[in-house]
Amino acid sequence: MAIQQRNLEQLQVFNIRTPATLSSNSDTTGVDLSAIDGDALFILNAGTSSAGTINAKIQHCATVGGTYDDVTGGGFAQLTATAGTQRISIPREELRQFFRVSFSGLASSYSAPVSCVAIGAARYPS
Repeated sequence: MAIQQRNLEQLQVFNIRTPATLSSNSDTTGVDLSAIDGDALFILNAGTSSAGTINAKIQHCATVGGTYDDVTGGGFAQLTATAGTQRISIPREELRQFFRVSFSGLASSYSAPVSCVAIGAARYPS
C-alpha cells in the first residue's frame, strides 16, 4: 500500500530528546499531545556504548507539572552497549494530554548518545 502525500503532510514530529549522552537518570520535559489523533509513534535511538545499561519508558500526565504515571505497554527494551532503534505505537486515546520519557537504572559505564521523537497525525489538518 502506498503512503499518500496528504497523510504525510498531516504528520507532526515532536522532538522529545535531542541526541546526547545520558550522564544521569533523568526525565524529559512534558510534551503536549492534544493536537494529534490516532496512534502516537515513539522512536528511541541509541548509539554504541562501551558498556552499561539504562531503562527507558513513556509516562503520561493530565497536566505538564503534575505527577506522571507509566504508560501501559510504554516500556522500551533495556538499552545496552549495542546501538539500535526501537519503536512503540500507542493509541492516542490511551494517553493523557502530556507525556515524557523517563530514563532510570543508569549503569555508570553507559555512555551512548540517546535521542527520542514522537510522531502523530494532526487532529486538524492545515
